[in-house]
Amino acid sequence: MPTREGLVLLAIAAAIFLLATNVMSGLLFVLDAAVLGVIVVGTASALATPRRVRVRRQVPARGVEGTPLSVTLSVEARRLARLLVVEDGWPGGRVAAVVPAVLPGRPETVVLAPVPTRRGWHRVGPVEVRSRGALGVFLARRRLGEAADVLVWPALRPVAPAAVRRLAPVFEAAVATRRTRHPEDLYGVRDYRPGDALTRVHWPSSARRGALVVREFEQPEAPGLAIVLDLDARQPAVALDPAVRAAASLYRLARDRRVDVVLMAWTTGPVVLRQWEDAMDWLACTAPSGPPLAQALARLRAATDRHLVVVALTDEVAGWPEGCTLVAPANAAHAAIRAGPAHGALTGWPLTGRLTYAADGAVLG
Repeated sequence: MPTREGLVLLAIAAAIFLLATNVMSGLLFVLDAAVLGVIVVGTASALATPRRVRVRRQVPARGVEGTPLSVTLSVEARRLARLLVVEDGWPGGRVAAVVPAVLPGRPETVVLAPVPTRRGWHRVGPVEVRSRGALGVFLARRRLGEAADVLVWPALRPVAPAAVRRLAPVFEAAVATRRTRHPEDLYGVRDYRPGDALTRVHWPSSARRGALVVREFEQPEAPGLAIVLDLDARQPAVALDPAVRAAASLYRLARDRRVDVVLMAWTTGPVVLRQWEDAMDWLACTAPSGPPLAQALARLRAATDRHLVVVALTDEVAGWPEGCTLVAPANAAHAAIRAGPAHGALTGWPLTGRLTYAADGAVLG
């Protein structure tokens, strides 16, 4: 398409032609031909440049909401190409960079950093190469390569110190252990002490250290912890995003403290995820698709004896079971939780001291 400069030249050429026709001046015809020649040369160079270019792209398989995604482009050209613009990203999130020159046989590397503003799947590409040619009178575009899908994880938000203190008893109970001698419960090794049985010596580690070490065993005594995400289908989808960030942040906090933790939810059946990448992949794509929270908790409570830290979409919860900790949206109406015993909802904590999360997913005290 013609640039603004190209349109100005076209208008000048038309004006000169009309003037030359009226006055029948050969000099003006020559001048008009020169202007048209400039337009033709500029257009030809603009159209030819992108056709000489090839782009190789590297896109990460995953990204994080609100964090720049590193898209690496390697731009090659069969002949000298100047002042290229390369653009990549997704609708509403495309970014561009200028490549001053690409020499034949010497690829130029360009790193673009589009920022995903929401979780879920993003389709990156195709790459667009633009050139204004040697004279800047025409803008040529060419799209290269296939689109690539990137899964964007929800952003992790800080857990306030007050909330960490309130969760500390739950975390401590979940990591309580007792000694065992089952081989499948191997915990680690320690230095040999007089009286240790030789059957407990870990010979490979002893050979590496040059001193005897013995195997240590331990087994979880507590049932562990589950971070439960409310997926009540009656709630709007927009309400789920801060809850997802809060659930991901609490799950990360529990893992960092070496708690035996899983991520749970109830959709058409139970969802139980233990591995970090599996849990974050699921959180990236999940949508409100489950029963009311009270029904989901009743089913989950029957399926597990873990302590449940429940990230709810609302703080209006009926039939609150024992062995649960509520994390409710901070901006919700503080309606009374119909849980039976006055303190049963929070395993001994006052109802006014329940945890909340903000609109951005940060967990508050």
